[in-house]
Order: sequence, then structure tokens, then C-alpha cells
Amino acid sequence: MKPNNLEVLPFFRPTRLTFTKERITSKKPEGNRGSTWGIVHLLLYYQILKDIEDGNLFPDQEVLFSAEAAKEYGTLRSTNGLAGEVRLLKDVINQAVSLNAPDCIVALFELYGGWEQTKNKLRGLSNLLNVSVYSRIAPTGRKKDIQLTNIYDYYKIGRAFLSLSKSSHYYLKNRSHLIHGKLFEPQVNLTYDATILSSIFWGTNQSECLIFKEEKGKLECFLVINGKNEKAVVDIASNNDFYLDENEYTSFLDVGKDIKYKDWLVKNFDGYFLNKKIIEDLEVDHVTLDESYMRAGKWNKVAFIALSAPNYRSLIPSTRQNIHKNEILKKSQLLDNVSLIVTDRPINELKDRIPQFIVPDSLFFAYQYASYMSEIYNGKFIAITGSVGKSSTRLMLRHLLQETDKIHENYRYTNLHYPTFGLGLEINNNYDISIFECAGAAMNVISYGNNSYLWRANVAIITAIGSAHALTGIERNMFIKKQIFYGVKEGGYAVINGDIEKKYLTPILNTAKELNLNILQYSMERKDVDCRLLRRDVQKDNTIVEVSLLGKELKFSLKTDSDGQIQNAMATLLAIECIGYSAENFVERFADYRSFERILAPVEIEINNMKVTLIDDTHNSSIEATMNGIDYFSSKKKFYDGEAILVLGEVADLGNQTNEQHKRLEPYINAASADKVFCLGEPFKHLEFQDENVMHCETREQIVSEIKKSLKDDSFVYIKGSLNSGVEFYKVVDMLKKEANVLQKGV
Repeated sequence: MKPNNLEVLPFFRPTRLTFTKERITSKKPEGNRGSTWGIVHLLLYYQILKDIEDGNLFPDQEVLFSAEAAKEYGTLRSTNGLAGEVRLLKDVINQAVSLNAPDCIVALFELYGGWEQTKNKLRGLSNLLNVSVYSRIAPTGRKKDIQLTNIYDYYKIGRAFLSLSKSSHYYLKNRSHLIHGKLFEPQVNLTYDATILSSIFWGTNQSECLIFKEEKGKLECFLVINGKNEKAVVDIASNNDFYLDENEYTSFLDVGKDIKYKDWLVKNFDGYFLNKKIIEDLEVDHVTLDESYMRAGKWNKVAFIALSAPNYRSLIPSTRQNIHKNEILKKSQLLDNVSLIVTDRPINELKDRIPQFIVPDSLFFAYQYASYMSEIYNGKFIAITGSVGKSSTRLMLRHLLQETDKIHENYRYTNLHYPTFGLGLEINNNYDISIFECAGAAMNVISYGNNSYLWRANVAIITAIGSAHALTGIERNMFIKKQIFYGVKEGGYAVINGDIEKKYLTPILNTAKELNLNILQYSMERKDVDCRLLRRDVQKDNTIVEVSLLGKELKFSLKTDSDGQIQNAMATLLAIECIGYSAENFVERFADYRSFERILAPVEIEINNMKVTLIDDTHNSSIEATMNGIDYFSSKKKFYDGEAILVLGEVADLGNQTNEQHKRLEPYINAASADKVFCLGEPFKHLEFQDENVMHCETREQIVSEIKKSLKDDSFVYIKGSLNSGVEFYKVVDMLKKEANVLQKGV
């Protein structure tokens, strides 16, 4: 079944974005706008021009038309290139752009050794720009059912073109060509406007474009997608007041008012009901693509979207699952909780039991569905990312707001691509506030790309950027994390940790400025921020914190009270202000906040008739979190009369930066003045310590043994290490508890 009404769906409505290299200059589009046209040809043009600028290619070098290029002989806009024909590069690239000629596009692949080699080269460029896999399915950028390009994927490519020299844009200026004695006129003639430096149009009716204008030495790009034809696209591009009224397009989404759910599906999505006899009383309260959501939320009346094996693998490339979700669903113990199945393959065994809506592609349906529901969402949305602190910040927000608002959020650690995509399907107006934490993997290029496009957040928080998961490089980690800003609504907020190292903070701030977000910063050290620390009083079981927040002085108590947790509290207060609440009405609720079980969790035990306080901080680890933890240890040890023991495990997932990153811990450990320090992991053997009180242990069992030998009554033991399956440092705590009598806290 082929999609037959894509062009009329609001997801594919005409959309315009204008921008310079520095910032977006128009209002950001409402919703999550997409197009079924691809980007391979655009990436190819940019790569060629960049290689010409770098001296790797030359305008007058020859391009040989391959047999593959010749196969495009009879296609729309072909220049009738013949196998073995030779033309100059400067002509072929202009013919490809001016005429949108598929044979010329394919001929250009030979510059890099053919399609497969070109695909590999463009994959690197795509990853560099962070544009989705499913926007580059068709080699010539032609329409494919599964292919989808987000407006911000086009935007990122347009910005790349803006970085090219003015002379490079000459190759993109539409002009006519005489080929084999036949005159080929450019698909669009914009010579009447002297400010237009170059332009690229694509689509069957030239329905999409990038137009580059230069005025007063400033180059600006006009991006339009989903226009009806070339004239409509040019009109939209040149209309500075173009902006679609949101209400004009979203009334159709009001399910339950004037239209039943079943009728809304048929009206707005490509699909049909397998058995109409059983759909009359269809009710849907939740939507998901995985049983785990149903189980965690104890959901009933669920619409289950069953993905094919290839689509499932597109969201989780590492999976080995090779069967359709239909097969899993048929055997599910939760089948009675399902009121609707959305699938691209009918389940005949269930046709008389559960309504089935059959669609061309389940994942494509899910992406549109999540986009639409987010667009009509009336609640507030807060998205959170960072190297550390994102879970704690989410939990703080939930803790402060749960008495006044119904909240939709991650369950447990569901912050990667597949689960956050699934969370987006459940966005609906039954929730007052949605709070999503997302790892970098939620915003990468797999499948339809950056999930934050879907969410239309009011606020995006970046908690920290550092060495966590530095296996891919800290700079790449930072680059991916700031992708969270692309989905923030017009007029939305970027809440940013101002204590991030300057070389990482500057590009984060620049991206937020480029997207016209309202920027708010918080800091433990700086004074020129929107939320700053005034003072703190560290006590044995908590810390009294005073901050200046947007000109107001607030005071609160934190039991989970490391420097990192204080920073997270500041981010939380700023986010609360951003969604229209007064933070002073919520600060008292910090007093009874606790984070995850193994984050700064105090446990009192008794070993050999000696009372000991353990601090279990083994939920997970990073270099930054370990630094904060050591500072926490230093501030708390004075409240105990026994031995102050610091126990550290290797930080995982640092790759070839492991030793370099652990070296950063050296001054913190030396300044901690611990009575004993026990370390586990090869990286600690490369550090230099000022005292002889540091012992390298080979096993967790040895650490436990050494701790027991060192204890005195009223000792204080801080234990920090990774949850990672190769480290599993939490077992140190568990072994100590097993050998002791647990007295009170946090068991």
C-alpha cells in the first residue's frame, strides 16, 4: 500500500526558515515539519564544492558518465547523458543543480569512485552535521516512502553552504546549458533578483528550495519545503511575513471532541481497519511500541504500534532481533491490555479479537503520530541532557512538581534513542508537564534522527559537559548534547550550567543564540549568571543552600548535597521559573528530596561493634561526578571521629582517554586529606599521590578486607565507582552490608 495523501497532512505543510551563519532570522516553524524528499544530492553538492575549495577537486577536471548514470537517460529532467560521455566538473555540477538532473547527480558519484564510496564519504559528512539516516535513502534525493527529512536537517545543510566562499556559490547559480545540441533551460529562473547569489531547487515541481541572497555583504539562506510548485516556493521564500496560523491546522487533531479516535486515524493517516465490525467502541488511553512501557505504567486501553524487524533495528542497531513485533505481541501476557494494534502486517489470528489499523510503515506512522500529539500538547515540556546530572535534575523536578501537576517522564534509565522515541508517543493532554532526560544517543542520526525534534520543549537543560562516555570524544559528546536545542519552541529557554569549561560552554551558548533561545545560566562560581550560589552551610546530614535566582534570594535544605546536586537544584529552580511558576513556592520541598538509591545514599552499619557510616555513591560515575564526590567527602569527614576512608573505582567508558581523564583526579585525592584511600583499577596506578595512605587494590574483595581492617568507631567511608557491568563497584557496598548489621538509613 502506497501513501496517497502525504502532501495534505499538516506534518508536510509549507514551511519556511531563513537564517545566516550566525542565527535564524525568521520565526521558528510550529511543530515538527518534514519532507519526503532526501538530502543526498545536497550533501553531494556541498562536499564537491568543499573539495574544490580545499584543492582536492578541480573545476576543469573531467567527469565520466558511468553506466549507472546512463540508466537515468529517460527519467524526468535527465540531460540524456550517455555511458562513457565526458563533461567538465564545473558543468556537471551546475547541470545537476540548475536542472535537478538525476543523470548528472549519479555521474558526480564517479568523483569518489562510485555510489558505494560516495555513500561512505557522505555518511561522514552526515554524522558531522547530525542529519538522519532516513533522510538519505535515495541516491538522487528522489522521493521514497520511508524517507523523511526534518526541516532542521535541511537547515544544518543550508548553514554548511553559507560557510562556503562566494566564488563556490557561482557553481550553484542556475543557468541554461546546451547539451548534445539541445538547449536545457534551468528549472527556475531567478535572474530578476540581483541579490540572489545562488539557489538549489528540488522536488518534482521544484517544491523545495535553498535560496542564498547577499545584501550589504551579508549572506542569508531562505529555506522552503513542501511548497506546491516553483512559483509558490519562490513566493513563500520572498514573503518576509510568511507564517502559518497554528490554529488553522491543529483543530483536526482534537480527538474526542468532534471526532472519534477511529475516525481521526482514518482521516489523518494512511491506513485502514482490518475488521470494522469490532472498532465501534474503540478507546485508547495510551500509545506505545514496547511492552515495558505498559508494564511500568500498568496501562490499559493501549494502542500498540508493532514495528517490523528492520524498523526496530533502525532504532537499536545493536539488536539481533529479526522478527516482527507482531510475533512478540501474539504471545504477550499483556494482550488483554491492548485495545488497538497498529501494524504494517495484519495479524489474522487476532482479527476478530483486537482492532487492527493497517498502515504502510509502522515506524513512519509512529513518527508522525508523536509529532502530531506533541504539536497539540497544552502542557509544559522540559528536556534535559548532560554528561552527568540529567537523571537527578529530572528527579528533582518531579519531586518539586508532583504535588501540583500530573507528570509524564522517563521510567528508570530510559534515556536512549528507542525509549525516548517511545516516550514521545505518550505525550498527551492528560499530563500537565512532561520531563524527558535524554542521553546523547537519543539525539543522534539513526533512523529518523534527533528525537528532540519531536518534543517541542519549552525548556532545554544542559547540566554538564565532560568526560562521561568520552569513548566517542568529549567534543563529539558536547556537539551531540547541544542538539537538544533544535526542538525547543519559538520563545523557549535554554538553561545551561555556566560552570562548564569555557571551550565547551562557548559553542553551547552559540548554538542556543543561533536558534534564538532565551538563555539562562547557573553557576557555583560565577556572579554574572541568572542563578548563583550565595552561600552554603555544610552540616552532617544536609547542606543549607542560599542562591540568588533572577534577583530573588532563596534558601533551602538538601540532603543529597554534593556540589553537583546543588548545581542540579539551581537548574531545577530556573526551569520552574521558565514554565511560569514561582520557584519560591517550591524550595521547601527540597528538604525531603532523595535521588536514586545509590546516589550519595547514607547507610549506617555495625562491624565488629563499631558504628560506621557508608556513603553509597555507586549509581554511576564520571570524572566530574568523582571530583564532586571527593569534595563532598572532604566537606563531611569533619563530622566523624573515626577514620575518614575514601574508596574509588575506575570510571568506565573513557576509551583511549582513560589515563588522561583519571589524571584529573590526582589533585582532588591529594587535597582530600583522607586517612585511607583505596583504589581499584589500572588508571589509578599512573597517578602520583602526596601521602602514603593510598593503596591500589586488585579486587573488590581486597578493598572490603582493607576497609574492615582500617575501621574505628564512628568511621566515615565514601564509596564511588561505576555501575558499568565491567566495574560493578556497588558490590563493594553490598559486601560490606552483608557482613554487618544494617542499623538505619537507606538500606
